[in-house]
Amino acid sequence: MKVLIIGAGNVGLAAAKAAIAGNDVHLIERDVNVAETAKSALPVSLLKGDASNPSVLKSALERIKPDVIFSAVKDDAINIFVCVNGKHFRPSVRTIACIRNPEFLDVDTYDGVDYLVSPDKLSVEKMINTAMLENAVNYEKLDIGDYGLTTFRIERGHDIIGRTVMNLDLPKDCAIVAILRGPLTITEISTVEIHEGDRIVLFGTRGATEAFNKLIGIKKEAREIVILGAGHIGLSIAKQISQRDDKMFVKIMDDDMERCREASKQLRTAIVVRGNIVDPQFLRSENIERADAVISVTDIDERNLLACMTSLRFGIGKIVSRYSIEEYEGVFKYAGIESVIGYHKLIMNEVAKNLSTTEQSSVHVMEQPGCHFLSFKLDNSSPIARKYYGDVVIPNGINIFAIRRNNTTLYPILTTKFEVGDIVLLLTHKIDPLQLTNLLGKNAPEF
Repeated sequence: MKVLIIGAGNVGLAAAKAAIAGNDVHLIERDVNVAETAKSALPVSLLKGDASNPSVLKSALERIKPDVIFSAVKDDAINIFVCVNGKHFRPSVRTIACIRNPEFLDVDTYDGVDYLVSPDKLSVEKMINTAMLENAVNYEKLDIGDYGLTTFRIERGHDIIGRTVMNLDLPKDCAIVAILRGPLTITEISTVEIHEGDRIVLFGTRGATEAFNKLIGIKKEAREIVILGAGHIGLSIAKQISQRDDKMFVKIMDDDMERCREASKQLRTAIVVRGNIVDPQFLRSENIERADAVISVTDIDERNLLACMTSLRFGIGKIVSRYSIEEYEGVFKYAGIESVIGYHKLIMNEVAKNLSTTEQSSVHVMEQPGCHFLSFKLDNSSPIARKYYGDVVIPNGINIFAIRRNNTTLYPILTTKFEVGDIVLLLTHKIDPLQLTNLLGKNAPEF
């Protein structure tokens, strides 16, 4: 498949990384320095030019003949304009536009745009779910009903420490799929004893996930939330949290007067405060140490990092932050900020989903390095079709934890028989592709 990506910034590069496996990827970038950086980072074809110029775009389409256009420049209007023109010049092309401003999402569809990708909207959902689940450090929304993958951190005093996974009275409609212990990812988990410091990856519905959060043990319910940054992401988070429960206390802070005024207009129940969010004296004056969770969402990675580090010094147990530059992920985690949400993995998953040419399989990149969530539909050629779960030899690093059959979810036991048409759900960690092919067959997904 030929993929044409417009813009080689953070989002464009993430899209190119996701598309490069098995596809012919081309980039158009008007900034010479950005273009050279992209060229040195990835083995892609690069065209220096402005794709918002119809003649430049038309020439590129005639030469490349792409199957997909993904426009990811910083201006939402230009992304839509490029997709509309792309569809006009090449009606068969699939068009994807990256949207940052939530006002552009109020329109259901744009003629000429097949799909809208909003990294901000996706990151807002991740941050809210991570912040509101007291023991969670990460949340991954899946394209399966209201199911998600949530990572919980086990700390001293939690109720499940010392118990084995098989002896846990798990809520209905969920399953533990992995235990992360230091650098180890444990996928054979039934007899594993839970230790302090473990991180448990849970697959489940929203209700089951909330019930498991309570099963772990809640030291203090998340009621007081402080949001640092009153841009459109901060406003969206504040609105959604305020609407969840009238007992929530939401405070949003920013040093920009106009943003604070706009926040005051839009937020009826939240408290809006103007001040320097990286100033420890200001944060102390606002009693930030009382917060159950701090969410930092300014437009600048360095300010988010400084604000998070300051919040950490005040003893706040739950800190969630966004970042835009991929290299900053390691910096945040080195500083002790575990719950960080970046564009690159969100975009990689969205692009991979949109480039899929079959409903046979899908791949979701997890936050844990080397981990992937897979869904795969069994057909007559699948090696495990018509076999019992207990008879299947599952390689190390693979956990088949659920089956989707007729829109219901089954959690396999030894006597469960795989049927043609089943969608098996797996978590993998640093596996040999050949092992996956031997398990699922020649149509096993690539990643």
